[in-house]
Amino acid sequence: MSTSRSLAAIAILLAAGIVGCAPPDEAPRAHWTEVTDSTEVRLIREAESLCDDCITLERMLVMGDTIGEGYLRGAFHLVRDSAGNYWFGQYEAVKVFDAAGNFVGEVGRAGEGPLEWENAMPVHTDREGRIHIFDSGNYRHSVVGPDFTLIEDHSLPDHVADVGPLEDGGRWVVNMWHPTPDAIGSPLHIVEDGEIKRSFGGFVDPENPRAQTASWRAFTTDSAHRIFSAPLNGAYSIEVWDEDGRRVTGFLVPGFNDPPWDPDAPASADNPPASTIRALRVDSEDRLWVLTWRRRDDWLDMMEERPGPGGRVRLEMKPEYQTIDRHYGQIDVIDLTTATVIARTRMEGVVLVDFLGEDELWSGEFFGPGHLRAGIWEIGFNP
Repeated sequence: MSTSRSLAAIAILLAAGIVGCAPPDEAPRAHWTEVTDSTEVRLIREAESLCDDCITLERMLVMGDTIGEGYLRGAFHLVRDSAGNYWFGQYEAVKVFDAAGNFVGEVGRAGEGPLEWENAMPVHTDREGRIHIFDSGNYRHSVVGPDFTLIEDHSLPDHVADVGPLEDGGRWVVNMWHPTPDAIGSPLHIVEDGEIKRSFGGFVDPENPRAQTASWRAFTTDSAHRIFSAPLNGAYSIEVWDEDGRRVTGFLVPGFNDPPWDPDAPASADNPPASTIRALRVDSEDRLWVLTWRRRDDWLDMMEERPGPGGRVRLEMKPEYQTIDRHYGQIDVIDLTTATVIARTRMEGVVLVDFLGEDELWSGEFFGPGHLRAGIWEIGFNP
């Protein structure tokens, strides 16, 4: 679910828990879905029997040509339709690949009219096989048929960073910075027929010059229409909200970014790059899956000093590295009932981007400068 975790390729180049079980004298708590204290935060710990081989990831295909019509120049939203085709947002177009990764066709072009996009983000396939595409540039939500024809358009209240469906696309959870009196400071909104019905998700100070980026969230929903939300940058802090905008509870892994990252200061040993939460999903067993990019311990080895403006020396990436090399991908599976990480896997050298339905995720893979392809991975879980 995504600016959002759905990033342009250049942005793609742009956590660990507390060990041990709860202390024996900790009072029993209500099941997290029955919490009456909306301010509660549950610390996430590692299970004593944490499994490091229960999660399996197998790359099934790689799609996207380095030249020609199937060329990918950005890693935007990706959605799989009911026929197994993959719809890949590419700024002013949506490129479609079949289940084997072969290029099928392209939907749309640059512009402001019907089937014209500025920033196309396919986010959902409904029960009728229609594709819902949100254009954050044209403030428009378009519904496209499997034959690439336009079915209908709806307006959006503002630029959106990410979108997820409630029900089957009749209502939407929208992550956007919308500084109006009724929504100011709220990063999440329920939108129906192009109108904001309610706003929630915490508070972002509108006086903060970074308010828009501070409002970016990774989020997902479960079968009860609860919304799980985490800031893309900063803390490993997951809050749960109901569809009426009421906070249910929160989960936290302390020390995710220690020391904290200051985006306004140059990189240094005292100001390391931040680890980030990239995507969330709740599986059919009500386990929460969290995809993170973790800062590598040896990230400083990838940096070198270079003169900057005014003769100041700055740390910058060595030419042989890309920014993403300072991180590795990690997936945690969390038992929400016990607030414990029960399984974990680490991925080196692969830019994991987002979950794709119940059984897949996708990655951005680089084949030389400017050549992006998308890897599709099958997820397995065998506790």
